[in-house]
Amino acid sequence: MFTTVKKAASPARSPYLATLGGLAVPVMLENLSQIFLGTVDTYFAGQIGDNAIAAINVTNMFMNLFVTVFTAFGVGIMVMISSALGEGDTAKANRLVRQAVLLGLGVGAGFGLLNFFCRRPFLRMAGAEGEILELGLTYYLAVCVPCVFLCLTLILAGGLKAARNTRASMRAALAANLFNAVFDALFVSLGLGVLGLGLATTLARAFNLALLVGLYRRGVTPLRLDARGWKPEPATMKALAGYSGPIMLTQLSARLAILIHGSLILHLGAVYYTANSIAIQLDEYACIPSAGFEAATATMVSTSLGAGKREDAARYTRTAFFATALAMTAAGAVLALFALPLAGLFTQTQQIRQMVAQVLTFMVLFNWTSALSHILTSAVQGTGDSRYPLWVTLAGNILMRLAAGYLLAYWLGWGLIGIWTGIVLDFLLRGTLLGARFIRQYKA
Repeated sequence: MFTTVKKAASPARSPYLATLGGLAVPVMLENLSQIFLGTVDTYFAGQIGDNAIAAINVTNMFMNLFVTVFTAFGVGIMVMISSALGEGDTAKANRLVRQAVLLGLGVGAGFGLLNFFCRRPFLRMAGAEGEILELGLTYYLAVCVPCVFLCLTLILAGGLKAARNTRASMRAALAANLFNAVFDALFVSLGLGVLGLGLATTLARAFNLALLVGLYRRGVTPLRLDARGWKPEPATMKALAGYSGPIMLTQLSARLAILIHGSLILHLGAVYYTANSIAIQLDEYACIPSAGFEAATATMVSTSLGAGKREDAARYTRTAFFATALAMTAAGAVLALFALPLAGLFTQTQQIRQMVAQVLTFMVLFNWTSALSHILTSAVQGTGDSRYPLWVTLAGNILMRLAAGYLLAYWLGWGLIGIWTGIVLDFLLRGTLLGARFIRQYKA
């Protein structure tokens, strides 16, 4: 899948692995803290009831759609700043941060209004009804409407990653998620239910944003935010939107597929949906290495190409894939080994626990396909091509994740395993096409 280059050093001594690891590990810890936030919410929701778990997960399906938009701007700013810093243009990098913040304020506020007025039809569209709908509406108002905090957080975190200061972003996220866990416990003990869980999440996001703004104000990286240079620059905003737009649509199409999956599973029954919700929550821990190496790959590919070092870009990509595949497989094996007791943290329903164990055991064999797809997506985006991954993702979602998943789950009666098989086929198709694209770009 990757082009042949000169013989690299042993993985244990590879300078490429050391550089990637130095960037990826803090991002992994940051994502671990973010996933822990969701796990804590799910745990406390389980103390309220199984319907509370389903309500929070229905809401989070939509929140994840909006997060894809915000993440696209974060990835866009990360790649563009990495390129500017690779060229030695610090002034341009700082200008990009300011324009991204202004753009993020408008985008975040716009989505907040959309969430306020469309909360009920959105949840009904996902198949929520009865108690799940009513609980979901409460949580949706508390988490999705004030989404501007998360939008700005992801943009500023992307800038720190581009400046290769991933530890600062990690420390802010860890502090914010500790804040969330404490207030989850407090609000649930006060009897606030899912409203308390939503308030704790939003307060934690606002706290995270405040910490990041403080870092930029102090100028701990080549990037700094002060009172100067905040005049909107349409040309710069257009460039940011032009690069980030295809990334946004790429991630949005993947999230829409997940949303449709959720609706299909919900129609199978609440037991299936709850099992899938718990399985997704646990499997996210196996995906932590992917998130870290994705950010590191995009940063180093963009920086290497900005400095004219094409061979380094290829080696960083290859090293990132093998490291991610090994780490995800190892993490998945641990989850599968302890699947039943882990599922028992969320529910005591034996049927649900068994289905969670089946899904986690299945994914041990195929986590490498996720690593292949996601690392190559970041590598191609790091070359400045954000459009091709969009078309590939659309094809994979329609042909494999949705069509094949539906056929396997419903026509062949494979249930949840059929849905997850469709996901694996999607990863394989995307990985193959993106790998071929990256090789062509490298040779060109």
